[in-house]
Amino acid sequence: MRLSELLNPQAITTRLQATAKREAIAELVQLLESAHGIHSQGEILDRVLRREAMMSTGIGNGVAIPHGKARLVDRLVAACGVSPGGIDFESADGEPATLFVLLVAPESGGALHVKVLANISRLLKEEPVRRTLREAASPDAFLAALKAAETAHIPQ
Repeated sequence: MRLSELLNPQAITTRLQATAKREAIAELVQLLESAHGIHSQGEILDRVLRREAMMSTGIGNGVAIPHGKARLVDRLVAACGVSPGGIDFESADGEPATLFVLLVAPESGGALHVKVLANISRLLKEEPVRRTLREAASPDAFLAALKAAETAHIPQ
């Protein structure tokens, strides 16, 4: 499964307002819930923050992939954001994160989310892909760039 299949333009922002890690996660969770019609009463935020407390999901190269599982989610869903100024996400390379993918899976979900995480990591290790996504002028442009990159880098 590809990341683009878990998104819609309402689940993407090219201008995150947050300036700190917790704020960024909260903003992405709000975006995800709004875009996918989910009302978790704080469960998703709590689960993602708990996962983040165990180990930072800042994977380096300006990328962070916060994620978690929630009872109130019945399918894999995602939200993406770009922070033009970057946010300290305690990444392994010490660089601020500018590109964010929030992934939330059902609590009872199997290994599908692991496969999606692997595909996201494979895709975002490519600097031209990261640059194109960071430079997208709108959510629609971001989604179009993502789909093109997936076609080029992720086998069907």
